[in-house]
Amino acid sequence: MNVEIGLFSLGEVVPDPVTGARPDSRQRLRDIIEQAEAAERAGLTVMGVGENHGTDVVAASPVVLLSAIAGRTHLLRLTTAVSVLTAGDPVRLYEQIAMLDNISGGRAEMIVGRGASQRVLRALGLEPEDHDALFETKVRQLLRVRDADPVTLVGPLPQHSVQFALEPRPLQPCLPIWLGSSGTPASVDRAGALGLPLALLRTHGPFADAVPVVAAYRRALREAGRDAGTPVSMNAPGFVARTAAQARELSHPYFAAGARSHGPVHPADPRWTREEYERECGPDGTLVVGDVDEVVAKIVAQQRALGLERLLLRMDAGGVPHHLALEAITLLGAEVVPRVRAALD
Repeated sequence: MNVEIGLFSLGEVVPDPVTGARPDSRQRLRDIIEQAEAAERAGLTVMGVGENHGTDVVAASPVVLLSAIAGRTHLLRLTTAVSVLTAGDPVRLYEQIAMLDNISGGRAEMIVGRGASQRVLRALGLEPEDHDALFETKVRQLLRVRDADPVTLVGPLPQHSVQFALEPRPLQPCLPIWLGSSGTPASVDRAGALGLPLALLRTHGPFADAVPVVAAYRRALREAGRDAGTPVSMNAPGFVARTAAQARELSHPYFAAGARSHGPVHPADPRWTREEYERECGPDGTLVVGDVDEVVAKIVAQQRALGLERLLLRMDAGGVPHHLALEAITLLGAEVVPRVRAALD
């Protein structure tokens, strides 16, 4: 089985833990676009942008940034990673993704999830007890909008129900919608029951911990009468350099706090000790960090253990400097990907 390999970014704008300098937001946006261009040149296949809100990120609207990337690339699949569906409107999100699909020539996808911090969700008017039921309702509405044309939209009152045709429709006959999950049983079961591809968000810990999660997802697919071969993706932090020591030295200051969660680095976040970090980078850890040999071996092992069809690496976690991210992207595409494909053929 071949595995698609790409990138994703959360667009963090945080002080550099080495220099203390805080990047300019406009430059950060340009950097992400340039990293997507470098990814395509290097032969990677997917670029994702995650939604977050606040003063420490620049990707409040992933679709806007992906549209800019669409104008500078030709082949990359373009996905939100993730769209915070609990805080958004499924109809408007679908309309935006449909526009992106047309702009990009049929390359748009989305990963939807409940993600975002409690602080952000409360700022958007949501309380913790609202999340799960609201997410379930919105996912089902999103799928109705995708699968029916025209679609019957139901407002807060019965008399507000209306049949509505959305334009433009996506170029793709069935726009890919993945369900993002950190591996909680409820979200995995939901993805299986709905027959949606699973985007497994992993930040740390033994990657073997994901094996029973994927098994539970496959079981939920079968129990719901869905295709048990529905794709699984993993999104995880990653970095590659010429030597293993260099990969760890360069990435550790940035990943030590920022890779623990799919969110920006905060001063109060617990930081990995160097011993913990080395363990996470080791053969059994989740982080895809090392030299070319190590990263090839890690990706092949993860794919064989989990049956992954896609791997998205977050190579700028914690504000990894742009020039280092570009070097890592080039190595990933030019040297890692061909060897992974050869090993999995």
